[in-house]
Amino acid sequence: MTHPLPTTPSTETPLQSDRYAASLLRAAEAVLACLHPRAPLRLAQVSLDGASGVSYALAPDPEALALNRGLREEVVLVALAQTAVARLLELPAPPLAQDRDPRSLLAAALRDPEELGVLDAQLAVLEARARATLRRSWAEVEVVAAGLRDHGTLDAQAVAHRIACAQGIRGTLLN
Repeated sequence: MTHPLPTTPSTETPLQSDRYAASLLRAAEAVLACLHPRAPLRLAQVSLDGASGVSYALAPDPEALALNRGLREEVVLVALAQTAVARLLELPAPPLAQDRDPRSLLAAALRDPEELGVLDAQLAVLEARARATLRRSWAEVEVVAAGLRDHGTLDAQAVAHRIACAQGIRGTLLN
């Protein structure tokens, strides 16, 4: 597994200063979304330009998140993807999309006061899971990021194709 060298810290966010880092941040979220095929994680497109970067076909339903712990954890895990990859690469944390803010999503879905009391711990665990998944899927992230740098915007089908290609190559090399 290859890891790029960390960039030097600056006052600009990685999305403003480094196209390579920006592509990795966006690709990480897109890859995790594709690896968790649930309705609110159905990718519409991922773009290197623009504020949000990753757009989804559906917004997460707070009631569905409250009723389904697995769904809630996967939606929050994907929302933490850019933060997780920034930590892996020792980059400053990127600004989070308002509609996919992990803390807000998790807080809105939790009903039990005891769970709300350990919100930060839950976020830390989910971010660690996101980092572990990204480490295992680094080839997919790199391939999607390269596509983003080449084309600027990828739709869901293009992202899925690149993920399948990376997985196929890894499977061939390991056999």
